[in-house]
Amino acid sequence: MKIVLAPDSYKGTLNQKDVADIMARVLKENGHAGIPKPMSDGGDGLLHCFGNEGYEKIDLNVTGPEGHTVPAVYYMSEDTAVIETAEACGLHLLTGSGPISRTSYGVGELILHAVDRGARHIILGLGGSATNDGGFGMFMGLGGMAKDTFGQPVSVMNEDIANIEEILTDSLFNLDDVFMTIASDVTNPLFGPDGAISVFGPQKGIEPGQVETFEDLLIHLHHKTTQVFGKDYSKVPGAGAAGGLGWMLMNLGAAMEKGGTLVADMIGLEEAIKNADLVVTGEGKSDFQTMDGKAPSIVAEIADRHGKPVYLISGQITENLSGHFAGTYALADDYTDVEAVMENTEEYLAELIRKVFKQ
Repeated sequence: MKIVLAPDSYKGTLNQKDVADIMARVLKENGHAGIPKPMSDGGDGLLHCFGNEGYEKIDLNVTGPEGHTVPAVYYMSEDTAVIETAEACGLHLLTGSGPISRTSYGVGELILHAVDRGARHIILGLGGSATNDGGFGMFMGLGGMAKDTFGQPVSVMNEDIANIEEILTDSLFNLDDVFMTIASDVTNPLFGPDGAISVFGPQKGIEPGQVETFEDLLIHLHHKTTQVFGKDYSKVPGAGAAGGLGWMLMNLGAAMEKGGTLVADMIGLEEAIKNADLVVTGEGKSDFQTMDGKAPSIVAEIADRHGKPVYLISGQITENLSGHFAGTYALADDYTDVEAVMENTEEYLAELIRKVFKQ
């Protein structure tokens, strides 16, 4: 059989490319042809979807979330660049700083580097960020400025937002000829109980007693920024993505698109599915949210249009999703320890593929 392999990452263990490659290797052992098409809904691991799609890998150094220089990559094909903001401000880059002492400055550097190489369409994935600065650092990295009450320049860290008296765009790089698209499944607004700080802050180290402080910083930044840009995007779905990066990108003209649909279009997933006998998708943990715009739901939707059966093979499955897939299989089931699976994911995945597709 010809089988399209379109998994998302098994978060915390294997990225989506590794998952697809392991599946393809085992399928080949059993006489099947696996076609890797790693998927993403715009979250962690977006870049892994483009390594085998004719995109050039670009290496550079940027400012990391703690203000130190870090290596980063993005992918580019002709005038289209794919950027994962976590390359500049991701949780994996932290070495011990508190959330108040971080910046998204390097994201601005990534964007400028891509534009300098000729990018006129930039896709931005916002998953895995460590910052809560509302994109203030990115704004500064793109040439923006801020001054305090004494007319002195304000620095680029989260804590510096409190000192902003005036936002200046005179030196901001002109992105009018660049179309920026945010690939995301996040629908949170900027503020409130469903906002950037309340929902995503805890995973970035914000303690319950600090939520109000960080929320107030975003409110202050929003007030000063809206005075300059003239529009209020704080309630637009996705504004709260990546600690408010989504909101600042909207101020700069970026459009929000459903990440899974966008990625599927860019990697030619539909054409591959048309010519396949079967499709396999999956993710780290499948639950009631899976069919709400997550990568497996996008894959299933495309396959359904062409009458192709889809198997869901995930690390865990905690809801009955059999009505959406021809088969559902989990590495960790009632008889398997989750920790054991996470420690030996490749082994468990390979064995499950052998069982499902045994001749």
